[in-house]
Amino acid sequence: MSHYVSSKPFYILTGVPNPNFSFMYCANTVGNEIVAPDSYGLEEFDTEDELATRVDELIGEEGYYWKCKNRIPYPPNPNEWSYEDCED
Repeated sequence: MSHYVSSKPFYILTGVPNPNFSFMYCANTVGNEIVAPDSYGLEEFDTEDELATRVDELIGEEGYYWKCKNRIPYPPNPNEWSYEDCED
């Protein structure tokens, strides 16, 4: 099992045992404890653009991550944006 405390903000993508959606993603803030079973896999990204590219790749739809309903909200996303002002 992966287990550590983050020392920098970053984005996480991990596999999950769910037949409808095989992964989840989130933003991680400094000091959060990360725990993930090794069997699920854990990918870390320094930027939201890197995460978005990987999510789009896994979904098979370019621009999927940037749709308002799929983007990580602020906060915890360190990139400030407003769901209310978001346009798809």
